[in-house]
Amino acid sequence: MNFGKEYHVAWGIITLLMAWLFMKDRFLYSCGLFQFVRHYLRSPLKVPNKRKLLFAFYFIFFFLGACQNSFEKVPPHFSKEIISPAYIFNRIQNRANKIYSVKSFARTTFIGKEVKQSFRQTLVMQGSGSFRVDTYGLFGQAMGVFIGTSGKMQFLDPSKGKVYLGADVKRLLEKLLGTQIDFREHLRIFVGHIPRFEFLRVENSRLNSYNNQYILQAKDLKSSGKVILNIDAMSLLPLEMTRIEEGQKRYFVKWQDYETIGSIDWPHLVTLEFPGKDELIRVKYKDPILNAKIDPETFKLISAIPSE
Repeated sequence: MNFGKEYHVAWGIITLLMAWLFMKDRFLYSCGLFQFVRHYLRSPLKVPNKRKLLFAFYFIFFFLGACQNSFEKVPPHFSKEIISPAYIFNRIQNRANKIYSVKSFARTTFIGKEVKQSFRQTLVMQGSGSFRVDTYGLFGQAMGVFIGTSGKMQFLDPSKGKVYLGADVKRLLEKLLGTQIDFREHLRIFVGHIPRFEFLRVENSRLNSYNNQYILQAKDLKSSGKVILNIDAMSLLPLEMTRIEEGQKRYFVKWQDYETIGSIDWPHLVTLEFPGKDELIRVKYKDPILNAKIDPETFKLISAIPSE
């Protein structure tokens, strides 16, 4: 018996099915693979056991199709020939809109010219204006409670039994951490979003040399600042951000270790760096919970007389 032609046809079917398995969503848009193999097997070419091969192809094709939901879904933008900056920005904003609260344990590291500290913390954030950070010592003792809500800030120092308010909080945090943070601008960073995103307009875009990241250069329409964004080409998630003002890098952001929580991709490692001041803040999340209901008492300010 001559198995040459049958062997080559069978091997061709297996190869094409493997390609379909990895690129199934793209092929299914046009059913190109299905039509091609079906036409090939129904062609006048004399192939031994063609009927059996045709039956085997139909079985495997529809079996894999039935199991399609068990595979990872291909991102919808893969079906587009051109990905515009507007489309990318829309995806980023839609993802941000899904996140309205965060609760998590964290290890927060502060590095400056004269200081390097690491703290165990619990972080609670709601919306873009309410947050609470509880800091703990080596043996689990409370070291401080920092609350910000409705534009007001408060820091409770349990060791001294003092409550600091307003400008005193900023001075105290700068003394403790060795750096200043603009919470109105930087808070978004730690929930995986881009500061002042609504004011950005893309002026230039391209793929990097490895074709795995989109590089977007944007202008802040409300200030003189410029922003460079690195967006993952597969997931369209933000990976890096550099803000430039007056020709100098004001700060740099890096989002890493994305994991899916529910339907949301969440960065478990966030780094905020100030190159001009050689300062860095790194937050590593542990067991974050997204969009859980938060007791309003969590952000309640303590009534106290401001410190002198």
